[in-house]
Amino acid sequence: MSWDAGKLAKMGIFVALAIALKLPILQIPNVEFFTFVVFSSGYLLGVLEGGVVGGLSILIYTTFNPYGFPPLPIALAQVFSMIFIGVFGGLIFKAGLAILVKLTNLILLGLVGVVLTLVYDVLTNLAVAYVVGQFIPVMIAAVPFALLHIGSNALIFVVLAPVLSRLNRLQKRSDPCLESA
Repeated sequence: MSWDAGKLAKMGIFVALAIALKLPILQIPNVEFFTFVVFSSGYLLGVLEGGVVGGLSILIYTTFNPYGFPPLPIALAQVFSMIFIGVFGGLIFKAGLAILVKLTNLILLGLVGVVLTLVYDVLTNLAVAYVVGQFIPVMIAAVPFALLHIGSNALIFVVLAPVLSRLNRLQKRSDPCLESA
């Protein structure tokens, strides 16, 4: 598959946006816009593109993380999780689940945020448990942080759903190829 300059530019914008929105709130544990931005890239650009944006953005962020590069199993869990989130955004679009600003769709998008964050937290916490060598204590200690992460992402997905819906409409209007689709 070949990507034109416009598609590559949009992918680059999503990568930069994911990282740029993470840095100002770095001191707030487990609150982030990264997941929503990666999901949105898949939803707006496509399955493969969302996966690339997810993998590349978390790889750059993890490599240059102010707290240092994590052990390899944790980094791999982060990369795999974000690839999954970007791909999932594209699959939601392909399934015809348009993100409209209706109460049922807001609830559905909130649930998507919960599930995707849960997948991310389970995979990364399993990687931490593997690195530390203590499964039960790590998983128990992770619960409050995971609950904060899941709750904040559910809220972020619901609150930013209108933005995603508007971007989708603008993209369709500006791309004549998408109007016939």
